[in-house]
Amino acid sequence: MKLVRQQGAVSPEVLIATHQGSVRGFLRFLGCPASQLDDLVQDTFLMVLDSPFEQRSSAATAAYLRMVARNLLLKSLAKQYRQQEVMDAEAAEEAWSGFDRGDAGRGYLSALRECLREARPRMRDAIELRYRDGLERTAIAIRLGLSESGVKSILVRGVASLRSCVERRLGA
Repeated sequence: MKLVRQQGAVSPEVLIATHQGSVRGFLRFLGCPASQLDDLVQDTFLMVLDSPFEQRSSAATAAYLRMVARNLLLKSLAKQYRQQEVMDAEAAEEAWSGFDRGDAGRGYLSALRECLREARPRMRDAIELRYRDGLERTAIAIRLGLSESGVKSILVRGVASLRSCVERRLGA
């Protein structure tokens, strides 16, 4: 690790202790997956400490660290996107045929809407917040006054219940 110490520069330990929480929070705010969070925070500081970095002010340093963290997150997401496997063509055709049923999926979507209308209110709210509004479990838990594990349970049971209901309606 190459560390360029400028006169009046802060030690790596102080830099990390001062800004680690902020970098972590910023990455979470950007939607960084929890599985990557620690690695990206660590990589942010390693990259900054391995470059000729001159601390000017706390605010400027924080802004610079956020920029580095954001760029690392974007690179990571781009790499993941490139590595995603495309579904097997036969499996995709089979899955689409089950969904399409000759009506471009309208029957399936109609059955899904009916099943969702019949679902218990809390389950319906959780499913809509997650899949329609795109909220994460933490935000849903806050909004519905539940724990994160409670939201996870409701979502798992709700999706299974909807699947079963749709299959019954479609006679599958």
